[in-house]
Amino acid sequence: DLPRARPERVPTHRPQSPKALLLQGGRGGSRRAAMGAAAARAAGRSARASFGPRGQAVLATAGAPLGAGGLAWSAASCAEAGAEDEEPCLECARAAARVFCGGEHTLLRDPETLAVYQLGACGLGFNHDNPGDSGSAAYVRKVPTPGPVAGVFAGYYHNFLKLTAGGCLAYGCGRQAPNDGQLLNGSLAEDTAPTATHVRFAEAVAGGHHSVCRTRAGEVFVCGAGWQGQMANGGLVYKNPEPRQVAGLPRIHRLAAGYYHSAALSEEGQWHVWGCNEQGQLGQPGETQLTRPRLLSEVAPALDGRKVVAFEGGYGHSVLLMEDGRVVTMGNHSEGQRALDPNLEEDVPCTHEVSGLPGPARAVAAGSHHSLAVVSGRVFAFGSDEYGQVSGCGEPPEDADHRTWRPRAVEGLPEGDPVVRVSAGICHSAAQTASGRVFLWGCGGNGQTGDSSLPTSSRTIEVDISQVAQRCRAGPL
Repeated sequence: DLPRARPERVPTHRPQSPKALLLQGGRGGSRRAAMGAAAARAAGRSARASFGPRGQAVLATAGAPLGAGGLAWSAASCAEAGAEDEEPCLECARAAARVFCGGEHTLLRDPETLAVYQLGACGLGFNHDNPGDSGSAAYVRKVPTPGPVAGVFAGYYHNFLKLTAGGCLAYGCGRQAPNDGQLLNGSLAEDTAPTATHVRFAEAVAGGHHSVCRTRAGEVFVCGAGWQGQMANGGLVYKNPEPRQVAGLPRIHRLAAGYYHSAALSEEGQWHVWGCNEQGQLGQPGETQLTRPRLLSEVAPALDGRKVVAFEGGYGHSVLLMEDGRVVTMGNHSEGQRALDPNLEEDVPCTHEVSGLPGPARAVAAGSHHSLAVVSGRVFAFGSDEYGQVSGCGEPPEDADHRTWRPRAVEGLPEGDPVVRVSAGICHSAAQTASGRVFLWGCGGNGQTGDSSLPTSSRTIEVDISQVAQRCRAGPL
């Protein structure tokens, strides 16, 4: 039998507000900075490259929402790669996602050089105990890699990279999330520079303290904290540094992760879920942890057999994109992240179909306490707007209710250049348009929105990746 005890220092999980996840720190005095993100999600196997209004290639994935994915390619989209190899040619790698929200940071991938740049602090030599010692280089840096990067997977406090040559790297952790073995390298040490992983993955997702990866053979490996059932092995062991294969899963071709929960989509189109379910983020409340994979259709029977094409995990909620473009939410709704009636305290539905969207959604994202949906090239958001991560308008007035209970259009995004992909952190958000432009909004106190003044809140701003690259070449920032 697997041990089920966890150390006394690990508290019983309780719902937390975005404010409860904030920290103090920064150079020259205290500042508020937000932590968290939805991990970058994986694209499906079948994809095609199309071209946006300005000629840049945009990845359109068959059987998955447009713009979904941290993967920069799909095997079927690349004539130079066999389906079993799942390695990209450079043109396919340049065709996809460019922006990925992490916890206190944002990762940007240059579509020309396939270099990765980081806004905000997450590893890379950042001194978590004394941020003033790190200098401003911690806030805008090129991620050191031995070659071009095809896949970027940003997590709450740690990140994964897949090189075009096939190598796999990980880095991150720190004071806010001590290494519980989540770097896929068998170690409990914080890695402040990318290091090789023990598993050569095709895709990886990062929760708050755990990681899930998929090999090209469709096998799933997990590591890191397991006290909420994240290891899917029937136990609740806290630290699990060595990656272990999840038993009982069919061949998997897409992954997703929330802070304490995970999901895997089989090639047959069925989602398998496990991890924390204390707030119903995996479906029907009742079982606080699912310590082994369960079919989502069984855990959330209210879905009534409808096909789910995308699963996005937040801190205590999940956002599902259905095949017909409808958006369904599960789990905690304390900040409006499920678009439920704010007066609803009892008999909260297990699943809720979001109303108020002007049409079918093409992509979704889940922050810690807010949600995003792309409809007809526009971004609609709901949930906590404490730092402007929903509205794009900056921090709301102090006496205003920061919760947004119904979908609203994000302000400041361009017209005539439709958004094809969104990403969300705990308190910041990102969008990528069809022409490849990148926009960020929400909490910027850690530099994650690209504003060097480190504002508590940022209105929607455009970030030019080529200018970020130029700044990094000019020297420390």
